[in-house]
Amino acid sequence: MLVPPVQRSAESAATRKALAEVRQLAASIGISMDEPVPPIGPVPDSWPRIAEQAARALHEELRAVTDKRTLQDVPLSSGFVVADTTTRKLMRFEAEGDLGVAEGAQATLVVDGVPLDVEVVSVFGNVVTLAMPPSATVPAEALLRCDLSWLLSAQSKRLRELVQGGPGFNAEAAVAILDSGRDPAPQELPDVAVDRLNQGQRYAVQLALTPGVTWLWGPPGTGKTTTIGTLVAQLCVRGSRVLLTAPTNAAVDVAVRAVLEVIPELAGGGLVRLGQPSDTALIGRSEGHVLIDEIAAKRGEVLARKRVDEGRRNRDLQDRLKELGRRHASLTDEEQELRLAWERDLADSTALLRKLDESLQLVRRQVCRDAEVVAATSHQVVLGTLRELTFDVVILDEASMTTTALALLVAGAGSGHTIVAGDFRQLPPVVVAETAEARQWLRNSPFEKSAVDAAVGRGVAPGRLAALTKQHRMRQDINSVVSAAFYPENPLISAETISARPRRSRTAWADGELLLLDTSRIGARTARKQGMSSRYNLMHAQLVAGLLAQAGGELTSLGVISPFAAQARLLESLLPDSEQEAWAASTVHRFQGGERDIVVYDTVDSGIGVRPLHRWFTEGESGGDGARLLNVAASRARDHLMVIAALDRLHRQRTSRDAVWRFFATLLERGRVVPWEEALDNGVTRRVTGDVIALLRDDLAEAGSVEMWLPRAPLVGLRPLIESLKLVAEQDVPTEPVTIWVEPDPDGYLSAEALEAKRRGVNIRPCLPIFESSAVIGDVVWTSTGSLLGPDPGVVLRTHHQAFADAVRRAQRRRPGTAPGSGQLGDECGRCERTLVRFEVGRRGLPTVGYGCPTCDRGAGRQVADHSLGRERQPSRRR
Repeated sequence: MLVPPVQRSAESAATRKALAEVRQLAASIGISMDEPVPPIGPVPDSWPRIAEQAARALHEELRAVTDKRTLQDVPLSSGFVVADTTTRKLMRFEAEGDLGVAEGAQATLVVDGVPLDVEVVSVFGNVVTLAMPPSATVPAEALLRCDLSWLLSAQSKRLRELVQGGPGFNAEAAVAILDSGRDPAPQELPDVAVDRLNQGQRYAVQLALTPGVTWLWGPPGTGKTTTIGTLVAQLCVRGSRVLLTAPTNAAVDVAVRAVLEVIPELAGGGLVRLGQPSDTALIGRSEGHVLIDEIAAKRGEVLARKRVDEGRRNRDLQDRLKELGRRHASLTDEEQELRLAWERDLADSTALLRKLDESLQLVRRQVCRDAEVVAATSHQVVLGTLRELTFDVVILDEASMTTTALALLVAGAGSGHTIVAGDFRQLPPVVVAETAEARQWLRNSPFEKSAVDAAVGRGVAPGRLAALTKQHRMRQDINSVVSAAFYPENPLISAETISARPRRSRTAWADGELLLLDTSRIGARTARKQGMSSRYNLMHAQLVAGLLAQAGGELTSLGVISPFAAQARLLESLLPDSEQEAWAASTVHRFQGGERDIVVYDTVDSGIGVRPLHRWFTEGESGGDGARLLNVAASRARDHLMVIAALDRLHRQRTSRDAVWRFFATLLERGRVVPWEEALDNGVTRRVTGDVIALLRDDLAEAGSVEMWLPRAPLVGLRPLIESLKLVAEQDVPTEPVTIWVEPDPDGYLSAEALEAKRRGVNIRPCLPIFESSAVIGDVVWTSTGSLLGPDPGVVLRTHHQAFADAVRRAQRRRPGTAPGSGQLGDECGRCERTLVRFEVGRRGLPTVGYGCPTCDRGAGRQVADHSLGRERQPSRRR
């Protein structure tokens, strides 16, 4: 659209006027509206190729994420305010869906149809913390709309901008982290007189004070954070400006606390925490502010106050013009002149607001320039506040979880004096794309890309590697199993203080440091959430429910973790509200960096139901995903570690003697094998050995809804339950209160019992395949190893727990779409009149949904799953 010259001239005049006014205000507080342009840093010959490759890798990841989904809407509930200040409001919600979103991501919170811009501060299990404007309402429920691509786009764009170098970017420092694993250690090290460090930590600080790239390897509990806190203090004493980054807000906050513990006088502007903290103790500190919003609000108070006043005036002008606009056809000459005057005022006001916003951003940048230490999540280097700002020293903490592509951008903000800290035997970056460049630049952290990990594996440690070995967390037996499995080249040593440390948490079943609850003899089934995604194991969760019911009042610190998000949500539902702070349930990925007195690790996979085993359990080489995951899970425990696993499949049948095998072998050697029956508690979870049908009938009499999953078998137990099911189905509710999913034979034929139940009015829904064997009846969850209503149900467990039952419903609920879902009636084939089948295994074994008649559709020469692509089929009839 072309803008008339007169309008352009008016806008230009308004801009000039606004700039002059804001420039004067900014100058009164020492802020220049004309930032100096930093020089372009050195550009090695290899940099353009490196930048192009890393940018292409990010583009491939962006495409993979976009193919999966770019936007996702997640319902949120149970919202409450965590912290409320003049600059932000932090709210915490429970998410009712998968949160595939990174911390620091921009998102939209939709409240009663009204969108609100927010930032994702932290994600822990299904609990998400959001930062929003202080004036925002406090909703109990909302919808979180996440853009999963913007951070990838920002990184890719920045790398392409820097292919030939750029102002404030040192490409030489970026390239240095790729090949510095071969650099020798310096001949002389500076003196560091700090009593609180052990020998390994002191050497790490000394090495990191020398120019070049230092690799700080900090296995769990070895005091890496303490080392970094001391290092930052020593750098500040020597006059260096430090950029301290980590991939998550939680990790940044831990590092900030460590620095403040050593040098508290940095508060008040010497140390600036950029971004939204997950640790609310950093908000509004009485000992001195550290958050950039709080420091900038005080520094730019004149500009901020003017911004508020002008915003109010701008809205008032808009309202006045809107009122005149409603009767524009009948305006008097006087009102026409008034409208023109208001329009000119609105143009001036809008231009002033833009310049005020620019000036407030310049205040934030000046606050960072004036600081000795800037702490931020790694992705902040590509955003406005830190863009083109330079530092003497750059520290990348938790670098094993940072992609090499992002690490290049972070290191390039420095001078080449870089500390790369982390543990390459713990979790790697999470990447979707499978291309070669994505694996090279995203799946690999700087430790792998520079071959530091490979050198350690060969027993040839790089000269500038400082490896911490004395750990202060795990008791001796736990340390032994972790060290033997995952750190054979760098054995961990338990600090002398551990054996004298009192045990704060006690429970009857935690009678040893290492416990293995072997579920091989149960035959527990593994299924997929909603038939499609993350794995879960109901029987394992029921056993955890029994353990927690026996916990008693002396269990003050507990972590229940799983590698799969769906199982983590089931486990979280078992935690009592009264123990929300001391007890935690989460995925392993979200628990990295945490620790508890007692940790229960549920491996989930059993090899029964969903097959094959996840690669986490089949590819267990040192440094592989399986070994890293198991390492993080086990090393969270301080006093007691219990592992729940089907040991026959996860260990005894393994042929390779890799890190995962060593872990289980050492666990068996040093720990106690707990019979699964010890986890049963008659008050919550119990084994049913008597008349299963009679007890099911009793539960149905009290239920408001029923959903069953019945694998293929003669359903001899269904017929005696038909009348009870019909009574539940007669309730006047919006959805079908009864859904009985049954597995037909490959040709789609139902068992005689299922056909009879269908004829008598029960909502029978065929589904292929069915991995579950379960029922959720009101507040009760039933599971069995055989088909629950078959002639041999096998081991049958019953758990009475309302929150758990609700969580199981959410995990199993089939959403409508290609096929009718839970709580809906099915369709009948328009040709043979049999009930159409929901198919949950698509092409190449990938979990996709199809819907159709196996016999008729096969006869027509089409794949049943083609219905999911919108192809026409013969008219169906809703039963």
